[in-house]
Amino acid sequence: MKLASPLCVVLCALLSGSVLAADDKQDAKAWEIPSSKENFHVFLLMGQSNMSGYAMMLAEDRKPVPYVVKLPTKAKGKFRWRPASHPLHNRLKSDRFGLGIPFAVEYLKNKPGVTVGLIPVAWGGAGIDKLKKGTPTYSNAIKKAQHAMTRGVIKGVLWHQGESDTISQAKADSYDQKLQQLIADVRKDLANDKLPFIVGNLAEFYGTGKDHRKPDRVKRIEKVRGVLRSLPKKVKHTGFAESTGCSSPDGHMVHFDRKSYIILGKRYAKAYAETVKKKRKSRQNAPADAKRPQPRA
Repeated sequence: MKLASPLCVVLCALLSGSVLAADDKQDAKAWEIPSSKENFHVFLLMGQSNMSGYAMMLAEDRKPVPYVVKLPTKAKGKFRWRPASHPLHNRLKSDRFGLGIPFAVEYLKNKPGVTVGLIPVAWGGAGIDKLKKGTPTYSNAIKKAQHAMTRGVIKGVLWHQGESDTISQAKADSYDQKLQQLIADVRKDLANDKLPFIVGNLAEFYGTGKDHRKPDRVKRIEKVRGVLRSLPKKVKHTGFAESTGCSSPDGHMVHFDRKSYIILGKRYAKAYAETVKKKRKSRQNAPADAKRPQPRA
């Protein structure tokens, strides 16, 4: 066998290095923040453990997803966007694979040039009282959203929460009012009274496990489910993602498994698209006087 000349070896090494450098540079561009705000679409991920993600992960889940970035939960100093991978929240040991990235992947279909920014602010085990305005978690969410608005557009809020508000009748009875107030507060603090707010239903199997199947608990679970399902009829620019056909990873019967989070992510994307479509339609059907700019006082 004829050996390659030293010069050939050097040239091949240099060329190989150039290709690797070019590939690295090309990969890095997949997580650059677009120069145009209109191409950077940001979503808040709010709720408790089923938003944080509870499913077991595969090795591939730790690989960053192109054109999806996140604001790390445990940010030190200034907020900095990072390539997004599971776990998005990374706050509790139980935070693993969730619906946020599957949502982003589905959302990005047919949106060339767009990058999605995810702001993970859910907290496992938190009732709505620990997430509403006035709490550290809420303040952190708004602060991060306002930071994101300097580079992009807040396109919506994804909400999956309610399990912890079925532990007592008082919590279940007040859930409707508290959820509507939280939506109003988020919209006011982000100066967008039409900000889409998408909620997901509690798991169909929640209430069948041995810890949550007592008749009074099941009634409270159904009450919270009813609040979530009826939200679009009560509050404009809101959407609902159903949890039918999903499954649990364990006998606790509270959380979703990996394949179900993927299903939910797609359903959230569909519910979001339908909500935005209704929003555009209502704007087009608005009276001419409502569309005309009003004179300043």
